[in-house]
Amino acid sequence: MADVYMRALRATAVACCVVLKVSAASAAETDGASAASAAVDSVVVTAKKADEIGGVESASGGVVGGIELSQRPILRQGELLEAVPGMIVTAHTSGGKANQYYLRGFNLDHGTDFATSVDGVPVNMGSHAHGQGYMDLNWLMPELVAGIAFRKGPYYADAGDFSAAGNASISYLSKLPSNFAQVEVGTDDYERALVAGSLALGPGQLLYAGEYIHYDGPSTVPGNYRRPNELLKYTVGDEQVGGGVTAQAYDARWVASDQIPVRALPTLDGGRFGSIDPTSTGHTSRYSLAGEWHWGSGNITNQVEAYVVKYGLNLYSDFSDFVDQVHGDQFRQYDNRTIVGGSGRTTLTGNYLGESTEDSFGVQTRNDFVNLELDHTEARTIIQLERADQVRINSLAAYWSNAIVWTPWLRTEAGLRLEGYHFNLDSNTAANSGETTLGRPAPKIGVTITPRPDVDLYAQAGISYRSNDARGIFDTVPSYPGGPEPTERSKPLVRSDGAEIGARVRSLPGLTSTIAFWYLQSNSELFFAGDAGADEDTDRAGHRYGVELNNIYYPWRWLTLDADFALSQAFFSDRDPVVGNQIPEAIKSSASVAVILHGLDVAPGFTGSLRMRYFGARDLTADGSQRSAPVTVFNARVTYDLTPRLTLGVEALNLFNTKYNDAEYYDSSRLKGEPANPNSDDGSYLGHVIHPGEPLEIRLSANVKY
Repeated sequence: MADVYMRALRATAVACCVVLKVSAASAAETDGASAASAAVDSVVVTAKKADEIGGVESASGGVVGGIELSQRPILRQGELLEAVPGMIVTAHTSGGKANQYYLRGFNLDHGTDFATSVDGVPVNMGSHAHGQGYMDLNWLMPELVAGIAFRKGPYYADAGDFSAAGNASISYLSKLPSNFAQVEVGTDDYERALVAGSLALGPGQLLYAGEYIHYDGPSTVPGNYRRPNELLKYTVGDEQVGGGVTAQAYDARWVASDQIPVRALPTLDGGRFGSIDPTSTGHTSRYSLAGEWHWGSGNITNQVEAYVVKYGLNLYSDFSDFVDQVHGDQFRQYDNRTIVGGSGRTTLTGNYLGESTEDSFGVQTRNDFVNLELDHTEARTIIQLERADQVRINSLAAYWSNAIVWTPWLRTEAGLRLEGYHFNLDSNTAANSGETTLGRPAPKIGVTITPRPDVDLYAQAGISYRSNDARGIFDTVPSYPGGPEPTERSKPLVRSDGAEIGARVRSLPGLTSTIAFWYLQSNSELFFAGDAGADEDTDRAGHRYGVELNNIYYPWRWLTLDADFALSQAFFSDRDPVVGNQIPEAIKSSASVAVILHGLDVAPGFTGSLRMRYFGARDLTADGSQRSAPVTVFNARVTYDLTPRLTLGVEALNLFNTKYNDAEYYDSSRLKGEPANPNSDDGSYLGHVIHPGEPLEIRLSANVKY
C-alpha cells in the first residue's frame, strides 16, 4: 500500500512539474525579451501582526515587519519568534544550543511542532541527536530580517512536517537602506560586532554581513560563547522575474551551565548561577547555500527553490549529575548531517468561479543524510558508546490549494496535501535497524466572512502529520548493555486534527483586535528522547484547546500599544485517573504587553520601547501535583540618532532584576556523595530542577552608517 501511495505521490509531483515547465515556456515566450535586470530593491515589511483586515487567512495569522522587530529588546536571537503572539522562547542551558519554545498548549521542546524557515530553507531537523524537530535560530542576524510571516494550526496545504501548532517564514532583506557598522558591549562580558551593507554588482545587488559575538553570562563558570557568522545574498530582477542566491556560514562554541536541582542550591558555589559539571560544552556549525527564482506571465506565476545545508553538533550535557557516583552522568550527542531539498510552485489566477479564484500547485522534497552518536562521557572523555546510527530520511510532498472570492463578503480556502516519507536506519545494534516507506493525505478547509468592512470572521479545519525520530520507530532492544528497554515504538507519523474560529475587528480608530478559539488533537504524545537514546513516556493521545486575544493600538502617530494574551489547556485523551491527565510542561498562559514611542516631534530621532512578558505556571507532572513558578519580566530598549550617521542605543534586559527561572522541570537526579534513594531503582531523587534566567543585563550599542 505504501509503494502504491508513493507512486501516486510521485505521479502527482511529476504533474506539478509539468505545470511548472509549461508555465516556464509560456513565460519565456511572453517575457523572455523583457526579463528585468535591475537589482531588487528590498521592501522593509512594516505590517503589524494584528493590522490585517481582509489580508490574511485566519485570526491567528499575520506578518511582523522589520521595523517592529527592530524595536523589540531581545536577549537571544531566537526571541525574535516571540513576535508571534502567544509564543514563549526560553533556554534550559547556556550557550549556543537551540532555544526551548512554548505555544498553544505545547512544550515544543526545541521545535517539535512549530516549523520555521528562513528565506525558504527549513530550520527544523528530524531524527536530531538532541531532540526531534530541533530548531536552532542562533545564527539569525536580527538587523537583516525583513519580516516574519506566521500562521498557526494545521490549516495550510504548503506547510508539512513539524507544523501542527503553526509555522513561521522568516525573510532576509535583499538590500539595506544604508551600510552600517555596529558595536555592542554589555554586562557579563557581552560583546558583539556587526558589519553589513549592500552594493550594486553586475545586474543585481549583493548584500553582505559579518558578525561576531562573545558572551560569558552570569554563571560562575564563564560561558565563553563565541560565534562568527557571515552571510552573502545576491539578487537580480524584480517582483515579476528574478531571484537570488544566499550563502551563510555559522560556527559557535561554548561552555554550558546546565539545569540544577533546587536542593543543591544552598551548598553550590555560586548558588543559582553555579555549575555542577563545568566540563559540559558545545560546538555547532551550519553552512548553507540556497537559491530562488520566480517568473510569471499573465495570470500564471511560478517559483522554484533549492538548498543544501551542512550541519554539525557536538554537545556535552549532564542533566542528572551523579546517578553514576563514579563517573558522573555526562553524555555526548553528536549530529553530522547534510540536507538537500527544494520546492516548486505554480499559481494560477482567474474568475472561473466567483469574483476571483486562485489555485496553487506545489511540490516539496527534502533529504537528510545523518550520522548520529550517543556516548556516556566523563569530562568529555568517552566511557561507553551507547549507540551509533546512520539515518536517511527522504520526504516528498505535493499539494494543491484553492482560494475563491465568491462575493465581497465570502471567501473560501481549500487544500489537499499528499506527503510521503522513507525512513532508513542503520544502527550499530543490528536489531534496531530498519526501513519503511509510508504516506498520508492531509485535507484543509477555511472560510472567511466579512459582514462589515471593519470585521472578518474565520473558520478553519485541517489535518497535519509530524514525523518521528527514526530511532524510536525501529528500536526493539536496548542499544547497549544495561541501556533503557524500548517499551513502545514511536509511530512514524503522528496525526494532528485541528479546528479554529475567530474574528478580526477594528472597533476604534487605530485599534485592531483579534480573537481565536482553537482545538488540536494528536494521536500520540510519545517522543524519542535523544538524551536517553530511547522513547520516553507512554503512547497516549493528547488534546489541546485554548483562546488567544491580540490587540494593537495606534492612539497617536508617535505611540504604539501592543497587548497579546493566550490561555490553553492540554490533556491526555484517555483521562487515566491513576497516572494523571495533564500533559507535563504544557504552556497554560502567556501575555505580552508593550509600549513603543517613535517619531516624537519633541525628541526627533528618539525611539523607546518597554515590553512585559508573562509566562504562566505549568503542570510539571501528569497528576498536576508539581508546578513551575510563573515568570514576569520587563525588557526595555532606547535608541537615539545622535547624528544622521550615528545612532546610540541601550537595552535593559530584565529591567527590574527579577529572580526567575528560564526553565523549570520535575526530574530525577543525584548529587555527588548523596545517599542512594531506596525508593528509586537507580538511587536518584525526583525534584524541581531549574536553569536561572539572566539577572539585569545592560547592553550599549553604537551604529555608524557608511
